[in-house]
Formats: sequence, structure tokens, C-alpha cells
Amino acid sequence: MTGITDYFFVGFAGFLSVIGEYKLAFWFSAFGILNNAGAAVRAVVDPDWYMRKRSEANLPVDFFNSGIRSLLAIKVIVIGVLSWAAWRAGTHAGYF
Repeated sequence: MTGITDYFFVGFAGFLSVIGEYKLAFWFSAFGILNNAGAAVRAVVDPDWYMRKRSEANLPVDFFNSGIRSLLAIKVIVIGVLSWAAWRAGTHAGYF
């Protein structure tokens, strides 16, 4: 399960990087990392919240296999991409 915000953070940070706004790209990527990490932590801590969100989105709900593992795998990939983007933008912006 990946939300539209995941694509938005990656896409907009990439767009900002392409047009040369490295400082904004860095901070946008950093906020995206925090947003994705927060969603992953909340899904692990409160599985009922995750199940409610899946049912609200009309996604299949399997109470025996909640799909949290697939969510975590997706979040790790998105956080990895955003981390690379933040490192690259931060290097260009002079933060590192």
C-alpha cells in the first residue's frame, strides 16, 4: 500500500532538484522521510488503525495477514529513495 503522498514527495523533490532549488528539495525530502517513517511506526504500533485505513480505501482486509510486512517493505524503499535524494540535494545545497 503506497499512498499518493509517497509519489508526491518523491516527484516534487525530484522536480525541485531538476530546477536547481536544492535547499527546498532537501527539506521536502526530509519531511517525506519523516512522514513515511511515522506512517510505518503507526501501522506497527496500532494495527487496528492500519486495518481501518485499508477498509476506508476499499482495499482487501485480511485479518490473519494484515499486510504490514508489505507496507514496511514499501516504506523502506521509499525512505531509501528519499534519503538518497536528500543526501544529493543537501550536498548541492552545501549542507554536507
